[in-house]
Amino acid sequence: MNKLTLTLTLAAFAGGASALTVSGVDVPETADVSGQELVLNGAGLRTKYVLANVYVAGLYLPERSSSADSIIDSDQTRRISLFMKRDLDADTFMEAFHEGLENNLDNEDMQSLGPKIDELDQLFAEVGSLSKGDRLDLSFTDDQTEVSLDGELLDTVDGAQMQSALIKIWLGEQPAQDDLKSAMLGQ
Repeated sequence: MNKLTLTLTLAAFAGGASALTVSGVDVPETADVSGQELVLNGAGLRTKYVLANVYVAGLYLPERSSSADSIIDSDQTRRISLFMKRDLDADTFMEAFHEGLENNLDNEDMQSLGPKIDELDQLFAEVGSLSKGDRLDLSFTDDQTEVSLDGELLDTVDGAQMQSALIKIWLGEQPAQDDLKSAMLGQ
């Protein structure tokens, strides 16, 4: 059992723990999304080129689940929180999002989501860079994705198809990182 899995397992049994700590980041056990309390399903560290810690990602759901497909296809409120471990400029961040989408969607889906992807690109361009310590939340409610930075709502993007596409970046068949997917699924 690796250290991250052991940490997640111990946290699951702790019950009253106020946060799960992953790579020095305290990930809250709950998140409030539009008045609904969600529970932390799992969290893990995204690395790049082995040595670069990019962010800690936490997945919040109404109730815990280890089924990626049911989470992706759900119409329930969900949230993915990214706790930045390093500075990232908008171009690098957008490139990573595009790569995650392209890895998990076919050409037809990419084309149909083109305008929504453009909305996100414009939003990230307006944000500029993300700094170490920032928290970016993607909250999936009804048919909207709310994008927030450090608790401040930046904008929303409509469409259930866009929600599923974004969640697939981390939980799809070709996730950003396999062990991150497992950690977010609480495995």
